[in-house]
Amino acid sequence: MPLPSNDIVYDVAVIGAGIIGASAAQHLVAAGYKTILFERDDYGGGTSSRTSRLQHCGLSYFSPAANSIAAFLLKPEFGLKCLELACRAMRGRAEFVRSCPERVRAVPFYVPLTDENAVSTGKARLAFRILSAFSGGVPLDTRFYTAAEARQLPVFRGLAGLERIRGAISFTEYQFRWPERIVNDTIVKARRAGLTACNYTGVTNLRREADFWRIGVHTRTGETGEVRARAIANTAGVWVDEITRMAGVGGADLNVGAKGTNIVVKLPDHLRGIGFDTVTSTGMAFYFIPWNDLHYIGPWDSPADGERKNFRATEGDIDAILREINMLFPNMKLAREDVLYSWAGVRPRTADGNDPLGSMEVREHDLSPVLPNFVVFTGGLLMTHRDAGRRITRAIARHISPAGQPTPIDYGVPRQPDEARWSHEAVCWAIEEEQATTLAGILRRRLSVGWERALGLDLAEETSHIAAPLLGWDEKNRLAELDHYRQETAYFYGVQADAERSVADILRTV
Repeated sequence: MPLPSNDIVYDVAVIGAGIIGASAAQHLVAAGYKTILFERDDYGGGTSSRTSRLQHCGLSYFSPAANSIAAFLLKPEFGLKCLELACRAMRGRAEFVRSCPERVRAVPFYVPLTDENAVSTGKARLAFRILSAFSGGVPLDTRFYTAAEARQLPVFRGLAGLERIRGAISFTEYQFRWPERIVNDTIVKARRAGLTACNYTGVTNLRREADFWRIGVHTRTGETGEVRARAIANTAGVWVDEITRMAGVGGADLNVGAKGTNIVVKLPDHLRGIGFDTVTSTGMAFYFIPWNDLHYIGPWDSPADGERKNFRATEGDIDAILREINMLFPNMKLAREDVLYSWAGVRPRTADGNDPLGSMEVREHDLSPVLPNFVVFTGGLLMTHRDAGRRITRAIARHISPAGQPTPIDYGVPRQPDEARWSHEAVCWAIEEEQATTLAGILRRRLSVGWERALGLDLAEETSHIAAPLLGWDEKNRLAELDHYRQETAYFYGVQADAERSVADILRTV
């Protein structure tokens, strides 16, 4: 889309269109703020596309406190923070599942009670009792099993130390069918309510002039321009500090990136559709999460590098996950050749000087004492994105009033053709109505086929022919975009070791 006229003055410029920026934009527009949203790449193409895909109930927030009673007593504020985060997750779960049931699927999860994960039945019952108090009518379906019952459950067949298991828990978790669709749903609804949304438009500079921020931007096609806004919501995820520094403020970073890696494998048939929840040998959360007839397993956490981009699973990451799986289930004997594909992403975490991976805290930072009407959000999560949008809107409202009148917010699912499968009409809709400009944007972020077993490689050629006339690609550009999609898939999802292999070779591996 063309850049908006610099004669327009917006109330708020939202920078970064992952799920937090999308939600902030939707809530600001509903509150009456004239809002513009900038994303330098594609909507939902960063961290939001590399999550665990779970509308998590918040159980893991109890783990750090539950693992050590002494630690909880010595740091009661830490325990209260865990409680607050868990309750917020449950409220977000209930709100999203009730309003958008088409976008989630229920998944049964099982947790073994073992010495390794240091969870007692008493602690587990207390945790689920607290969580259930915030269920909002979307039950957890919790069930506790005795040690004898747990040993008979198919999900634990072959589990190391099964003879020492103290029991087990099962509960219902919800999984987003694909997170990028949630981002685009939110932006579509916000645009229909009045949002100006600029895809592939990066912010290059920020400066304060009188009562406004002047925001320099550039587009993927080389256009440059300047936009004025009264306030800024910096929701750029792991890049928030980069944006803040453009405004001329240094100091300690507010965000730290934590890299998380997952691998995709085919597990035995008796595990199909079943989730498994435990901890790694280092005490970190570890999941087997079903994805159609496959499972993705992880995350394996490590600090992010300075660039915070171009993340992929390293051989070391993959080996570490395989090692953990085979420690848990020695009879599986999973090897490197069993990994169908992998991915890695960097999670925005609120900076904590005591932890290189950052803290669990989710918060808005009002920098108005040094940067007028400038709000930064850190630690944002897909599962509580609506809460984040409301919090950012309240933070902005402390400084400026909206130019317009508030309107009811619409959380419903926008209708588009064949959204869950590939079709000619769906490809056209993604381009003409949802601002997709690349094959990855179409196949992986508007449609779901880019996350299916073939990663969209089987449909990329035909999609490129449909997209070419709509996006103005000549034959040379069409072939270049097709090659880019194949190379990007190979690089970021690890489906080939040799970039010269043909797409047919890639598809044979998956």
